[in-house]
Formats: sequence, C-alpha cells, structure tokens
Amino acid sequence: MLQIRHNMVLKHKTTIGLGGKTPYYLSIKSARDMLEFAELESKLGIPFNILGGGSNLIIADESLCKELPFGILDIDIVEEISCRPFIADEKEMLPPLVREYLRHGHTHFTELTVSAGYKIPKLLQFCKENGLTGLEGLVGIPCRLGGTVAMNAGAYQTEISDVLSQVEIFHKNYGIIKYSRKDMELSYRQSSFFCQGKKLENPIILSAAFIFPQVDKNIVKNKMEKNLLTKKNTQPIHARTAGCAFKNPINENGEKVSAGLLLDKAGLKNIKVNAMQFSKIHASFLENTGDGKTKDAIELLNIAKDKVLTLFNIHLEEEIKVWK
Repeated sequence: MLQIRHNMVLKHKTTIGLGGKTPYYLSIKSARDMLEFAELESKLGIPFNILGGGSNLIIADESLCKELPFGILDIDIVEEISCRPFIADEKEMLPPLVREYLRHGHTHFTELTVSAGYKIPKLLQFCKENGLTGLEGLVGIPCRLGGTVAMNAGAYQTEISDVLSQVEIFHKNYGIIKYSRKDMELSYRQSSFFCQGKKLENPIILSAAFIFPQVDKNIVKNKMEKNLLTKKNTQPIHARTAGCAFKNPINENGEKVSAGLLLDKAGLKNIKVNAMQFSKIHASFLENTGDGKTKDAIELLNIAKDKVLTLFNIHLEEEIKVWK
C-alpha cells in the first residue's frame, strides 16, 4: 500500500545533506503503488519529483523557501535481482561492451534483471562474486539503480549504458512500458525515453536488464580495487557531497575536458560560502562542511560557472540536479 508522509524535511534524504520541507512524501515499494500514485497525483494538485538514493542532488531548503512547491516520490522498490546465461547474437542490438567482446571471440555472457531500488554497491558486489565485467567504474557510488540508469552514470571510462539492454518504466499517461536498447536514447549523463514520438517527462524507472561479459572473478575484483584506490586518492569520499558538480565540457576544438581541472585552474579549490565549499581534494565536488544551506551551494555553483566562462570561454553545465 502506498505510504504517505506530510511536511517531511529532506536534508537527511540527500548525500550532501541539503533539503527543505515537502508537503507530501510518497514511498513507492512496488509497481502496484505506482498505479495508486497515478490516481492520487491529480487529486493532490501539485507536481512530484522522483527521489532515489539522494545522490547527485541538491534540494532547496529554508534558505530559499518555507515549503517546497512539489511533492517527493521516493522510489524504494524492493531489491530484486535475477540472473540467466545469455547467448549473444551479433545481429541483435547489443550493448557496446558486449559487441566488443563478441568481436574478440568471447562466448560467455550473463543477463541480469535488477529492480530500481537495488543499491549500486550491492550490485557491484554481485558482479565481483560472479565475474561480471562492465561496471567496475561505478565502484564507490552510493546510489540506487534507478537513478544510475536515468542519468547514465559513469566514471573511469565506464557508463552504465555500456551493458544496458532493457529498461522498464512507468509513466502517468501511458502506464508501464518496456524499452529495448534500440528504443532508448542514451547520451553523456542522460537517458531518454519516447512514446508516440514524444520525449517522456519524468519517466519512473522500475527495473533494468543488463548483459555482462563473464570473465575471471579476479579481473573484476582487481579493476574495482584499482578504481576505488584512485577514487580515495583523488576524491573527498568521506565528505558530504552530491558527487561531481559539473559535467565535463567540450572545448572549442571539440575535445572533452575535465571540469575539475578547469575549476582547479580557476582557483576554486577550497573556496567557501559559509558552510559550503568546493573540495580542496577535487574542485568539482561541492562539500557540506556543517550546517550548509542550499542558497550558498547555488551561489558557489554560479561563481564557478561565471569564472570558468570568463577565463576559458567554456560553459559549465551541472551534473548534479538542483530542485527549487
């Protein structure tokens, strides 16, 4: 049954610790709850934003508004995972990593179907124990599967789309829809879904299927350990952050450049507004060092964008979502 809470403060629901009071907080545990929500939303008369693990997210708080103008839909679908051998056919629309392994004569693949509420660290542990390669770059990311698919998350030359084959979504106007890979639009930090020729606004991911090359377990284990060590040495993993604040932009030569490097060259490491600051370890990470406020976080984001534009003529785009 759909769980509803009123006037809930959200600062403890985000990894950066920022978030104000929402009039309605609905917790979705199953696809059946989604149908109840679709009926209820029109009665409540306010929009709803979709919350997963609360990473890559800044929410307005009392420094900007007394109460948020939207409700929260917390996608907390029961953690489920199923696994079966997969026989790959080159004629199919396959994920890029699978096609690469096929070209090299690889024959052992596994298909996983995973619910949206499944935590990424738990999924990676499953991959490590079963020798499933492809997502080692996501090690250390504290989020759930649904949000990871929605933003096509990635790190260390890895994106979730490298092994993604199918997504099941719910949309209030169309119900439950299954998308094969050929029907999805996957790009840098974004996944898009269409119905009747229109891009869907706020699709809710229920589950996703992946195809993994199966390799020696030690290969997966070693990749994860190497990536985690790099992350510990180059990112503020013990601080309260929302992950990388900015996408890596394209320069005038059409080359992708590091947002963190640009911010570092612009002198933004450790710059502070009250309790919010850019990390002294990695300049693209915004840290809440105490009782931080959303207003100060947004001010820092704007300072960074203005400075990089002035110095390098490059427009930075937020990777984190800002709800206000």
